[in-house]
Amino acid sequence: MMFCRFVLVGMLSACLGLSAAEAYEPKPLVELIGQDVEYDPAIPLPEAVTGFAVGEIIYTPDMIAAYMRAIATASDRVTVDSVGRSHFGRRIMRVTITSPENHARLDDIREAQHAISAAGNTAAIPDDHPVVIQFTHGVHGSEPSASDVIMPLLYLLAAGQGAEVADMLDRSVIHLIGPINPDGAERFASWTNMHRARVPVADPQHREHYHEWPWGRTNHYWFDLNRQWLPVTQPEAVALVRATREWMPNIAGDFHEMGPNTTYFFSPGPPDGLHPLLSQAGLELNQRMNNFLSEQLDSEGALYVSEELFDDFYLGYGSSYPGLVGSVPYLFEQSSVRGIVQETEFGTLRYDEKVGQQARVGLALIRAGLANRERLLSFQRDFYRESARLANAAPNLAYVFSSADSGRLNDFIDMLDVHGIEIHRLRERTRLGNTDFDPSNSYVVQVRQREFRVVEALFETRIIDDMTEFYDVSGWTQPLAYGLDFAAVRPGLFAPNLAGERVTPADRAVPAPERTDYAYVIDWTNFYAPRALYRFLEAGIRARMVPDAISVTTADGEVSVPRGSVVIQVRQQDVDPETVHALVQRTAGDGVRVIAATSGATRQGSDLGGFALSNVRRPEILLLTGRGQDVGAAGEIWHLFDHELNMPVSMIDISEFARADLSRYTHIILPNGGYGGLGEADAERLGQWTRAGGVLIGIQGGADFAIRNSLTAASWAERSGDNGGNNALAYDTLSQWDTEARISGAIFGTDVDLSHPLLYGLTSSRLPVQRESTRGFAMGDNPFAIPVRYSRNGLLSGYASEANIQALQGLGAVHAERSGRGAVILFADNPYFRAYFRGSARVLTNAVFFGDTFRNPGRRRPTAE
Repeated sequence: MMFCRFVLVGMLSACLGLSAAEAYEPKPLVELIGQDVEYDPAIPLPEAVTGFAVGEIIYTPDMIAAYMRAIATASDRVTVDSVGRSHFGRRIMRVTITSPENHARLDDIREAQHAISAAGNTAAIPDDHPVVIQFTHGVHGSEPSASDVIMPLLYLLAAGQGAEVADMLDRSVIHLIGPINPDGAERFASWTNMHRARVPVADPQHREHYHEWPWGRTNHYWFDLNRQWLPVTQPEAVALVRATREWMPNIAGDFHEMGPNTTYFFSPGPPDGLHPLLSQAGLELNQRMNNFLSEQLDSEGALYVSEELFDDFYLGYGSSYPGLVGSVPYLFEQSSVRGIVQETEFGTLRYDEKVGQQARVGLALIRAGLANRERLLSFQRDFYRESARLANAAPNLAYVFSSADSGRLNDFIDMLDVHGIEIHRLRERTRLGNTDFDPSNSYVVQVRQREFRVVEALFETRIIDDMTEFYDVSGWTQPLAYGLDFAAVRPGLFAPNLAGERVTPADRAVPAPERTDYAYVIDWTNFYAPRALYRFLEAGIRARMVPDAISVTTADGEVSVPRGSVVIQVRQQDVDPETVHALVQRTAGDGVRVIAATSGATRQGSDLGGFALSNVRRPEILLLTGRGQDVGAAGEIWHLFDHELNMPVSMIDISEFARADLSRYTHIILPNGGYGGLGEADAERLGQWTRAGGVLIGIQGGADFAIRNSLTAASWAERSGDNGGNNALAYDTLSQWDTEARISGAIFGTDVDLSHPLLYGLTSSRLPVQRESTRGFAMGDNPFAIPVRYSRNGLLSGYASEANIQALQGLGAVHAERSGRGAVILFADNPYFRAYFRGSARVLTNAVFFGDTFRNPGRRRPTAE
């Protein structure tokens, strides 16, 4: 009835010649909550703390945090703490709400919660053990009701009086965490509140409802944090996973918004899209508790949907990852106002009512949790018992992983540690498959451990042939993404116990070399070697790259160094030797090996003053951003160079490109995007700049722009495809038909030319990449232009149709050619996808540092007419 009344208000206002927004005034919070309870007048309403009522504005993260602290001061039911910080340093807040008696024994409750899921636990669940419910809010900063719902939920639970509220508090511990993404939430709130008008405007084309690029969905570096629970490359995700593991909630609800012309979605997604590692018993419990949600929304006359679209296959969502640790996860998706009022297909929607509805649905889930307390606690205990049985029957005993790149290896170990996974050193040299694993840089993760399902979620290579439609990626195997050597250990009569001592993340520093007055050589193998090199270049120190493997003469004998190593001469620099040595020490502190050379003569390979060495210039990077560009793709590049490698990146919007002075840049990166804002004149400027010595890097849509505008000799390969014959198909198979024609987030293997400068630092001739399309580069008349190409039968993890797998064989994943005095380097795939494809990211960093060190051949290959 409430919903119908709001629509009627909008219709009457329109008939009177007024906008529906003129009638808007936020409802009292008690009315929005809609519960038949009395409230303690000593507990402040949100407007008493923030100056604004719920639904009057979009609350900023600081306002929400201030209200949390005010309620914690006023109520003995509430405590507040911080679970972490965002990239920008903003705190991610958590309020804990339960009875005063439970607060006095919180540590005991948490320990008992962990004991329920402990291996081999046979003890009975205590009768007075509360159900633990975790709500996470605002992972997408532009979905404000997901965060602002904290206010009514907190007020009801802190101020509500009566038997039902007392029972809620006595039999549950409730955590509200948010905003998870305070950086994005601040951007969105600032934009929307900046356009706050005396008379709110419902026109969906109004600036308030479509704010400026990069919008507020993503975090500071423009990452979608709802894809980060498994890879945890962002600090906000690390905080969430650790907070979740700290309390092991029985229910984990994640609040979101979706498009304005939708209804209300709640979990589960399509049951046949449930990842096999998630529990069928958990799905059934989810469906059982949904009766409470349906009853609530039915009573409001509100339309809703479940078991559609949002599949639970990708395990890195806030609505799927908790299902790996014994929770029943929930996704809430509400139609969004994206402001205060907005016209939609369902009438004029109001923001205050959206916040109220989120709160009412959240309360319905709390009631469902209380009604199913014993089932939820038993489910968590049985979940880990089942995990132990699955681990004992698993086809693998353990996974062994290794890399010559200690940077990527340590990053991988850090990620495993966030998930509470036990890691051991490899006990002895072992050959698995075609790989020799050296104990000095190899580790073992045993399958038979408490977090078996998380281990499998990270390590398994699942080739999918019985499912074609995916809401997100279909393959994400982390050791492949990191570019590690890894193999499974199979059970059997002679299966070795390869696990040595247990390890935890350690200091990354390596010993600094002895001081030399001649030269230092930086080993390029480490992921963070580019960060070290940039420090030298920024200090005005000249550096030269060695294109072959050499043996360096040191005070202790000869030391072998692979291709791509960088020579730093001590003398004849514009800085003193003390400065050079100080930077060498910082480099060793990063874990990057540095060799102190005492002579320029080498027994193997180029001498340190050899003709084949080339100067490395300091990169000055321009990244094109703005409307029409893929926010996440641009943010990943920014994150790689700024956050990981400590390099400045200039970013300008495409709309400003025509006025930009390109002469100050050595490298221009065109990330994935449409490039509709650039015309022929802009393309010609880029061509002139490249021929004058610039390095143009195009990624996916950026590569397409370069090809379409003849900035390169590269071309996309023509694919014949499979039209399925001449048979007509049933219309209800259309989605499957479209899905089979594309590749959405699968991992493919590529064969790489390790002798090419773009591959220096890598040691394996096979490099996994993230495929999001079916296009690859054709072989032209330059047989050296494709140093990375898709392997035969290249699908390593995820889904791709057989036709697409076959069509990609031998096509180029990277195309690199000189253009005048510059170069154009193109990527068919995203080399730093979600910041966890750290193997292929090396190709991108090499494109920046070594992108002008290769040459074109003097003769060309004849091509067919």
